[in-house]
Amino acid sequence: MALKISKNVALSDIVSDVNPITTEHPITGSAVVLQLWLFNDNANKIYKSVTVKPTDAVNTNESNWVQLAPDKTGVAGAYLTGGAALTMTDISDSNVAKPFWCKVTTPVVADSINKLDIKLTVSGKEYAV
Repeated sequence: MALKISKNVALSDIVSDVNPITTEHPITGSAVVLQLWLFNDNANKIYKSVTVKPTDAVNTNESNWVQLAPDKTGVAGAYLTGGAALTMTDISDSNVAKPFWCKVTTPVVADSINKLDIKLTVSGKEYAV
């Protein structure tokens, strides 16, 4: 797939295994909000039925710590239930930033915890142009 997520609107800070989305929560039970951008880097492809979904397939599933929201002119729209998939508009252009919002809320815990296995999974139907 040529759909990718960037941490900046310039699409130069692309999320990957070596450049993951990270949040730090110095207080348990805190929330961190991030604006992210989805884009297509291949001018020969378009995408329909695009979704972004928090996933966690390792041990305990904590994908419900992540809530996604559509962008409403530079601010977050209504956040979905934790772990729910966000439906994006069809992507028929390339290298154009499609913003969305991600809120990560940690539960109240007695000790520090590092989670490395929650991911944002992007899916959609790919078509040749």
